Amino acid sequence: MPFFTGKTVAVIGASGVFGRLTAQSLREAGATVVAVAREPERLESALAAGPHAQADIRSLASLREALAPFGPLDGIINCAGVVAFGTFAQLQPSTNQTLFDTNAVGTVNLLTVAGELVAEGGFVASFTGVAADMTITGMGAYCASKAAAKTAMAVGVRELRSKKVTVLDVRAPHTETGLVTRAIEGEAPKMPTGLKPQVVVDRVLAAVEAGDRDLPADAFATA
Repeated sequence: MPFFTGKTVAVIGASGVFGRLTAQSLREAGATVVAVAREPERLESALAAGPHAQADIRSLASLREALAPFGPLDGIINCAGVVAFGTFAQLQPSTNQTLFDTNAVGTVNLLTVAGELVAEGGFVASFTGVAADMTITGMGAYCASKAAAKTAMAVGVRELRSKKVTVLDVRAPHTETGLVTRAIEGEAPKMPTGLKPQVVVDRVLAAVEAGDRDLPADAFATA
């Protein structure tokens, strides 16, 4: 992908499956990748050996401090997120807070930093996920946090238009990243086999290159 050659792109959540594969694919495409993780010690060795930073997406100050030394950036891709399973009556209030702080407030923080540090003509993308478009019993708080993130991304499209920054909301279907096994509370129901993570990442990077602003689940129908 010559589009990414010579660009500097920050990948938030680079220690996770989506983040690692996105960072690797960008590097292979010729980009300089800034790998951002809440726990940098969990970064793959090749990413840890390059530009990287510690940040918690729940904190705007943390993101600013981590990314400012690398700005202006050509793009930011957010792969961070958490999931929980349980009805509203079952989940602990602290779990709900973490869901919204990470998935919803984190997206607002992402867009805030993008407005400050992404260069004119750049891009910002975020893995909101298909849950943003769904209402599922036992996943209500998670879906609500993702729906809030989707709304933030839609507003971000308008707010960053003056800087010619493309904002891409990625709502991929269930993908075999193992996230459901790392729920912060509850256990996942039985789910059908999901998409392969690399297939999703390839589709997302193609959408970034094309200047797309919305990538709903049906955009992955042939993946």
